[in-house]
Amino acid sequence: MVTLEEIEAFLKQERLEYRVQVEGEVAVQGFSSLDHYLPGTMTWIKSADRWKEGLPEISLCIVQEGVELTIPYQIICKNSKAVFFSLIEHFYAGKEEEQPIGDNTVIGPHVQIGTNVRIGHNCSITGDVIIGDDTVISDNVVIKNRVRIGKRCTIQALTMIGEDGFGAYELEDHRKVMIRHYGGVTIGDDVFLSSLVSIERGTIDDTYIGNGAKVGPRTFIAHNTRVEKDAMLVGSQLYGSAHVGENSWVVGSIVKNQCSIGDNTIVGIGSAVIRDIKDGKVAVGIPATVIRDNS
Repeated sequence: MVTLEEIEAFLKQERLEYRVQVEGEVAVQGFSSLDHYLPGTMTWIKSADRWKEGLPEISLCIVQEGVELTIPYQIICKNSKAVFFSLIEHFYAGKEEEQPIGDNTVIGPHVQIGTNVRIGHNCSITGDVIIGDDTVISDNVVIKNRVRIGKRCTIQALTMIGEDGFGAYELEDHRKVMIRHYGGVTIGDDVFLSSLVSIERGTIDDTYIGNGAKVGPRTFIAHNTRVEKDAMLVGSQLYGSAHVGENSWVVGSIVKNQCSIGDNTIVGIGSAVIRDIKDGKVAVGIPATVIRDNS
């Protein structure tokens, strides 16, 4: 059982903003979703329309600030999602005991691996590669050529990092000659790469993924692209020498080569970015057009 006192001690330690609205003692055993609530557990409500009449009595609910509920056991937060999942991670996430390097994984002679790194099964990591401390690499990942990966990164299954990009020049007789790439890939600290992500090495300079960036499944990042810190990419295709600014979101979109997306900007689902977008904007459509400031 986890008591309210233990929960508050953790939230204060993490400096997460909250206020308690409870009647009596609180202790929970586990967690559950609101749709399938299990008595005695902790749950989360992010919006008023998620509340349903007829639910069993809730032992403890993490509630988004501004959502008015009459239930007696609430922790009200400015960022309820962060609080709820931080509590799950701290109190309930068990540490998996796995071998440091999985079966049938190939590690090249020049690869440098930091402390507490885990690498899954059937991976191929070759070339001039450095992997930072506490990074976790899942199964069937390919990392090759010259790649620098920071600390505390997560790389999920079937991701490829460091292959030559798709670039060619044309001769007078129209024959195409593929361009060999000489750059690498630099990935900062605390980066999350989902499954089926592809990151090409730079032509001369490195392709770059900044600290804290999060990249969702089936995202393609072409050679020479720069993704700045805390950016979020989900199911998108970024072609050569594109640039995504700090704390920006690109969701289910295509970004033309050499186009730049500013800091704190959102590109909505199904968009095609064919010209630069400035800082602090929201853009959608084909072509992507600014519809408002990002407030």
